[in-house]
Amino acid sequence: MGFGILFLSYFLAFFVPLSYLHIIGYAGVAWALYKLKDYRPTFARAVWWLIPLGVCCLYHILASVLSLLPSMGLAEVQLPFVNATVTAVVSMIESALILRFHFMLLRTLRGFASELELPEIVKRSDWGLWLVSIQCSCYILAMILELVGMSLPLFSVIALLLQFVWSIFNLYNLFTCYMYICPEGDESMERAPSRFGFVNEFRARMDERDRRAREKEAAYMERKKNKKNRK
Repeated sequence: MGFGILFLSYFLAFFVPLSYLHIIGYAGVAWALYKLKDYRPTFARAVWWLIPLGVCCLYHILASVLSLLPSMGLAEVQLPFVNATVTAVVSMIESALILRFHFMLLRTLRGFASELELPEIVKRSDWGLWLVSIQCSCYILAMILELVGMSLPLFSVIALLLQFVWSIFNLYNLFTCYMYICPEGDESMERAPSRFGFVNEFRARMDERDRRAREKEAAYMERKKNKKNRK
């Protein structure tokens, strides 16, 4: 369906500290969300927030390359729009875009899981939305205090810690979606039995879980089709 690609791409985009891998991650996330739009159109809306995120990422890559030129024995290149002030502004915009993207993604994921009757994913999405909202509030407070000359780094530290927490939280949630929302086409694949009994028992439980997930997904798609026909 796309959740496997979304899980791996999300890891590249938000956990690997290399800007050029972030670009690959954003592209993978966008592709996965576009595939998921057939199930819920709002998945595609989240893709639009990845475009400016990619631009911010390209800016960071350019700044890194320019800073490395002297150490490589090449002539230093200075561009008027690549400096500490612009970098700080780009980083602030990037943080705001990341929050907005996740808010859109979590809301869509919550609605999708609710219609498929997957309460655990709904609950985790709710928690993710709360954490994102709290982080957003911390960022706003930090900026207001800095503007009035009462800078408190504590709010920025709390915001960064919150981002780390809900990123891990969301990564686990996407993995759960990958496990419990069965992709189309996998239902007909046969699996060779294992020599170990406990492995076969585990697979049987997973197959039963996949069967229930497919039934819920089929019912959801049927309801969606009926709504379109009534229109």
